[in-house]
Amino acid sequence: MQRIRVASDRWNFQHEDGRYFVPLGGNMINEQHPFYSGTIFDRFDAAACDRWLGLMASVGLNCLRQAIGVDRVFDAATGAKAAGLAHWDTFLSLCEKHGIYVMPVGGYLGGNDWFDSPMLADSGKPLEDRCRFWESFAGHCADHPAILAYDLANELSYALPVASALPQAKDRPVDHALVAATDAKLKDTWPAWLASRYGSLDTMNRLHGTKHDAFASVPGSVYFVDKPFDQAAFDFRCYLNDRGYRWCKPQCDVIRSVAPQQMIASGNNGWLFPDMDLCLANGFHNIALHDLFDIVTIHVYPAPQCLPTGHGDPLSGEEAMRFFLAASVGMARIDHFGKPVMMQEFGWYGGGESRFLCPLPYRSEQEHADYIDRLCHKLIPHVNGFVNWPTFDMPAANDVSNHGGMFTHDGKPKPLAGVYERLSRELAGKPQRRAQGTTTLTYSLQGLYTSRQYQDRMWEETVATVHAGQTPDFRFV
Repeated sequence: MQRIRVASDRWNFQHEDGRYFVPLGGNMINEQHPFYSGTIFDRFDAAACDRWLGLMASVGLNCLRQAIGVDRVFDAATGAKAAGLAHWDTFLSLCEKHGIYVMPVGGYLGGNDWFDSPMLADSGKPLEDRCRFWESFAGHCADHPAILAYDLANELSYALPVASALPQAKDRPVDHALVAATDAKLKDTWPAWLASRYGSLDTMNRLHGTKHDAFASVPGSVYFVDKPFDQAAFDFRCYLNDRGYRWCKPQCDVIRSVAPQQMIASGNNGWLFPDMDLCLANGFHNIALHDLFDIVTIHVYPAPQCLPTGHGDPLSGEEAMRFFLAASVGMARIDHFGKPVMMQEFGWYGGGESRFLCPLPYRSEQEHADYIDRLCHKLIPHVNGFVNWPTFDMPAANDVSNHGGMFTHDGKPKPLAGVYERLSRELAGKPQRRAQGTTTLTYSLQGLYTSRQYQDRMWEETVATVHAGQTPDFRFV
């Protein structure tokens, strides 16, 4: 097995001998959702992993995004855990056996493997511990050829621990003290950031049109506030991006020091998304952080469009489908920064009912497969790589994971597996060509960061541009 690298054209992936590689695969190797029910490394079963990886390889898949299970391999007090690292050694050898490249995803030590907003907000000891974890784990696995890229964490986004978009979290009582503490941590360097940006209170007040008597009195909201072109609201979004950069960079530095031949990514939602307020990847917008990573990733789902305020469920009508396909082209084009753009997590569901932000009606397995097939072929000229969420159905999950897999939870191939098998035959070993832009759309970043109306205007114009047969590039000023 040869390591994979970004080619000199900054778009393709290649093996060490120059053969082209297109990532096609799934997220998680079994039916365990890492937010709800842990990871395979809680009760590691090598024989089961061998079987699951074999199923993936049988339909031409070559890529797996897998939660590390950080508490199984590292303890903040005592350091590396030999048994957990041995399980990863076995797992990587099985991946190598089946030709599956892995993106190991970091979690939160002592917390959740997928989301943990209070721990993410704390840039003190939890961040120091993460750096020590990466030094241990990436140092142990080092430059193993089965690792495609280390993935810092899943869907980084500064948030408060209130009701979650993940349905099962909504029933948990809100800890108001924890909410306040998280909010305070996220704002702890806000006054210093303003002082550094403006130099003096008088300068800031003049430019903001305010009369604050201290930098600390300037309000900031973790969540989007609709105040079109308001300077303070814009500053706070930029502050969060700077904070996110400072959170990511020391971890990237550690990984590059102990595994210099490996690539790094961060599993990221698109930072601009239609039919919703600016909130995804809050503080971790690819536009601000892309220089840290070798691959730019986007996670794309039509859930916001299915809300009553959205453009409609893509599987319920052609107009809604065409809108989402065109918007997805826009999301892929927006996040191109001279590096490969990978659909590292995306999908939908088939074989039952589901939910994601709202209840979702029954869809057949074939409807699911047809949708993914159409989406992938729309995006092939704009991305390089498709990694489905999830690989196997996760029946216990109360979101689209329940029927989102290429395989049923017990390993039976669904029609979606056939879509990926055909994609593999179509793309394997072939260089990918990113479509050249035919027009450039220019938008104010301050407008996008502060005005929902401006965001909606951008999406309507983007979709109209794609529908007109144009390929947009984007410029933000």
